Amino acid sequence: MDASLINSPLFSYLSLQYRSEVEKEYIAGLISQFEMARDVGSYHLALFAYHLLFICFFYQTFYKLKIWLPEKYHLALVSFSAERRKKFREAMNPTDYTHSENKERSFFEFLNVFCDCENVVKKCKALVDYRNHRLGHVNYLLVSEESYEERVGEYDKVVAEIQRLTHTELDRIFNEYITGIDPALEITKDEIETNLIVPNGLSDKDLECLATECLIKSGLVYDQIKSILEDDFGIYVRLAN
Repeated sequence: MDASLINSPLFSYLSLQYRSEVEKEYIAGLISQFEMARDVGSYHLALFAYHLLFICFFYQTFYKLKIWLPEKYHLALVSFSAERRKKFREAMNPTDYTHSENKERSFFEFLNVFCDCENVVKKCKALVDYRNHRLGHVNYLLVSEESYEERVGEYDKVVAEIQRLTHTELDRIFNEYITGIDPALEITKDEIETNLIVPNGLSDKDLECLATECLIKSGLVYDQIKSILEDDFGIYVRLAN
């Protein structure tokens, strides 16, 4: 991902490695459209692209739910039609969640599988309602720069809250990764990418969480991972005094 995009909180929550070329090209296209619209002051179009990026982030989070909590994930699908349930159970990447029966507002209910988070779900639904009422049809009301900045801030706050819902499972995944490391194996950037980042769809913000864990815990392995996160991924964290 282009380092210039990391300044925007939403971009830093997107997976570092995509599971398909379709997802990679779609998100790259949305980012390009967002930046072009923003830079020329077309805030209405920029905000619409930002909303779609937000949904991409949610689908990535939903896929993490599938690989991290498979039993709860499958149970959450019981009310779906047989065809849709099969499609979601066999999903191999976030793009497999596109479906004509999807309703964005109700889809966010799945976040409750991580933990009880109705307050976060409510905020997600409010973002969809704004998109539907202000961006999704002709109403002769263009989004102002002030409104654009306010709404982007809302998206960024909600994205941060959603990512925090995953911290418990992220900690578990990291601990399992640490436990499974072969003492004779040299920990490298490629090893971390292959066995931690790619299979779990981790983002820059996820790596920040892991770097913080390395600061808190002691041991050679944690020191090595912290150094790699800093030197190879540009992830620098410091504990507050």
